Amino acid sequence: MLNPDFSLFDDNMFVQVRHLLADSAPHPGRELIDVTVGEPRIAPPHWLADELIKAASNWQAYPKAFADAHFLSCLEQYFANRFSAIAGGFSLAEHIVPVPGTREPLHFLGSCVRGAKPDSVALVSNPFYHAWRTGAMFAGGEIHYLPAFAENGFLPDLQQLDEALLRRTSILYLCSPSNPQGSIASAAYIAHAIELARHYDFLLVMDECYIDIWRNNKPVSALEVAFEMSPDAEDPFHHLVVLNSLSKRSSAAGLRVGFLCGDKRLISAYTKLVANGGALVPTPLLHVGGALYADEQHNAEIRAHYDTSFEILDAALAIDVPDGGFFLWHKVPPAFSRPNASSAASSDKAAEHHRTGDDLAFAKTLYEELGVKTVPGSLMASPTPHGNPGAGYVRLAIVHDHATISRLAERLAEMESR
Repeated sequence: MLNPDFSLFDDNMFVQVRHLLADSAPHPGRELIDVTVGEPRIAPPHWLADELIKAASNWQAYPKAFADAHFLSCLEQYFANRFSAIAGGFSLAEHIVPVPGTREPLHFLGSCVRGAKPDSVALVSNPFYHAWRTGAMFAGGEIHYLPAFAENGFLPDLQQLDEALLRRTSILYLCSPSNPQGSIASAAYIAHAIELARHYDFLLVMDECYIDIWRNNKPVSALEVAFEMSPDAEDPFHHLVVLNSLSKRSSAAGLRVGFLCGDKRLISAYTKLVANGGALVPTPLLHVGGALYADEQHNAEIRAHYDTSFEILDAALAIDVPDGGFFLWHKVPPAFSRPNASSAASSDKAAEHHRTGDDLAFAKTLYEELGVKTVPGSLMASPTPHGNPGAGYVRLAIVHDHATISRLAERLAEMESR
């Protein structure tokens, strides 16, 4: 009776973490610090509640699939503040549709390209966010995982993609800043991805839900890159869509407001899809979301909070502070070292290169002995012939208040000093 493809969901990383820790208990003498979920623990701006009250008169109206004039005017302000090079350069109404966060559209986009090519392939960054893989499943055909190893800056090596594979590709999921590593893709990297999508006629999906959480260098958007590549084209965003959300930018994950922007053919198809069977953003929430997008001050304060959090961790651990996002992709200490079972290394030198930390054992020890709950990196990725790109790391969501982050830093430092 059920779709057999849904067995893919059985190895969801959070399900696997529960299984890993099923026979364990956190240290009874320490308050649990749960850093598994990327859910902001700091509040959105205080004035959000006032905006909700102002918008309350619109609850009687059915939500619309398209963006209303108020939301688009707020996005015009957001683009002017954040992506000034392309602000006013295209019709927002033709290229933007509001979305209830990014998770639903990420998988609906797979449905939009289903059947576009025979014997199709969906390409997914690896480690992956589970909604990318879900979108790949709904695209039909084969799922091909693109490993993101440290030697490639934690981004998939697009130069190594086989031409036969690219010809079969219907959709490619990339993320910048990346989840979980926090790497920011350069304009040149993004331009190459767009060129591949246009040459081989597939949809490039750029998940940019962390684009407004950064330190030192502001991430470039794929929209800016695409516009610069073809400013005079009838559609400067052809073969590209970008997802943006208020969940991280504004600490408003529960609001479920964001936007999808890009190729107007895709935007038209997506609007029809959600109008016939998708979740639409309620008008009052769209009003509040617009106010959040138009305001830069609260986002600067949120970024400053995360900057301080990473400074606290770095002072205690000398970590590799990520360029973007709020995850710490933390390397497992040498005490938990083991050979990577997926490696085909033969020489002693090669074996040492492929030696990796046992992230499962490390995560379990953190939980049992220090009361810290993390996600082992190997559970976020699919194994490849060159090893599991998540092995040897744990992901920590650095989303709590600074007092909690200080306790986390102390516990991690205690573990690494053993």
